[in-house]
Amino acid sequence: MLKKLIFPLLAIFLTVLACRLPATGTAVPTGGVVQGVVYGDLNGDGTIDDSEQSSRVEGATVTLADCGPTQTQLTDPEGKFHFEDLPAGTCHVSVSKGGWEYSGSYPALGVYPIPVASDPELATAFSIYMAPVMDFIPTDTPTLVPSPTLAPTNTLISTLTAPMVTPTSEDVNCRFGPGIEYLAIGSLRMGEIVPILGTISDHSWWQISDPRNIGVLCWVKASLTTASGNLALVPELAKPTGLVTDLAVSVVGGPTIHGYCGGPNAVNFSVSITTNGPATVTYHLEIFNGDGTLRNATEDATLNFAAFGTQTFDPGGAYKTDCGDFYVKVIVTAPNNKTAQYNWSVVSP
Repeated sequence: MLKKLIFPLLAIFLTVLACRLPATGTAVPTGGVVQGVVYGDLNGDGTIDDSEQSSRVEGATVTLADCGPTQTQLTDPEGKFHFEDLPAGTCHVSVSKGGWEYSGSYPALGVYPIPVASDPELATAFSIYMAPVMDFIPTDTPTLVPSPTLAPTNTLISTLTAPMVTPTSEDVNCRFGPGIEYLAIGSLRMGEIVPILGTISDHSWWQISDPRNIGVLCWVKASLTTASGNLALVPELAKPTGLVTDLAVSVVGGPTIHGYCGGPNAVNFSVSITTNGPATVTYHLEIFNGDGTLRNATEDATLNFAAFGTQTFDPGGAYKTDCGDFYVKVIVTAPNNKTAQYNWSVVSP
């Protein structure tokens, strides 16, 4: 039984054996053999059912690399392929066919092309999954029409038209918003195929759910990915405003200021604000006595961010106070609420 995928798809089951003929007498042993069969999982349930054992995929291109010269074969009418006389080591296998795209492997190796051990003493077996690309699937191909006993026609149509996206050639960053001015907060890795949840007007970025942080939405660049399905179903979204992700305030010189009791002692503050994207941040400072009574508060001020990052600055002017214990708060009220606090004391020399 193959590993069941978390969303419907068509799968290609690829069983690979790496072996050689046993040496007997003075016979020279052959090299490794990589062979297998490509199956079509017509109902997209992630398993090869009894009714699908005869669904062999003819004409799929199987490529074997890193075992001597790169070799390719087309699967025969029974879906079979066979490479032999391979040197010991790690080969890499990939499969392609018009109307299909790689979507994962079992066991989940996390890399593609899939590494295969070409060791005369070792046999390796695994599966490769491929999802259909709606735009390329011929409507008159009988092997892609599900049997009524396997899945309703409307279920298959829904599966094939659902907008999906996967990296084209390497892992891609998934950013807080649609642009490099937004912080990368996750990634979409090779072999992962996820639903497209939204886009912007020029369709240059796709919004997805971070595969490793369920419920966290992020954006991948369209030019680095391959999209499939009916993209007209993808809603257009407004670009998000960056949020304040980190905030700090401190007293220049540290938490203990040496001054003169009975006289005003100057204190300067330093504020750091970090955002995950373009934003206009509104903030103000509040200064308190040690017992929590408010001493002073500044007017609201704004700080503009063209891209994600940190800005550290003096909020302006020295605050003067006598000896005692105090604390200062920097309070952000837009684009989101965030507060940071710093305690300090003024003591005599």
